[in-house]
Amino acid sequence: MLTPVLTDQPRLDQLVIYQFLATCGLLMLVVPLIDTSPWTQSLLVTLVIPITTLATLIGIFIKQSINRCTITLLFSIWLLVWGVHLV
Repeated sequence: MLTPVLTDQPRLDQLVIYQFLATCGLLMLVVPLIDTSPWTQSLLVTLVIPITTLATLIGIFIKQSINRCTITLLFSIWLLVWGVHLV
């Protein structure tokens, strides 16, 4: 019978999803502030995966936990994204 392993670290899939959403949100906040040339936008789209990978590795290294505070931070980043892009 399979039993879950209890650790103090979050599951890797939760950490990757959190870091991906945080990275995309922050990049979407930066896009209106910089030059909107097609080259710059394609560079930012290309950087999503490496930045997410780096942020996930840092999260694993510092033993980041996914708790109420981190989810609130992620939600507030996406509220800012909606606010910036709707205005």
